[in-house]
Amino acid sequence: MQVRGWRRKAVALLVLSVLAALAWGTMNSGKVRMLVFVLLGGFALRILLTAGRQYDEEENPQ
Repeated sequence: MQVRGWRRKAVALLVLSVLAALAWGTMNSGKVRMLVFVLLGGFALRILLTAGRQYDEEENPQ
């Protein structure tokens, strides 16, 4: 099963949101939890700002 296009971004953002929910529920409030949220937010921002890429060898033979 291959996930492509906007669905790939949606799956990645869903995984990051699950990780954020786990961090919220399992970690005590403080600097470490805030650092985890900043890192996850950075990853989410990177996912949102990157253009979709295709890595098919058939389309781009070398």
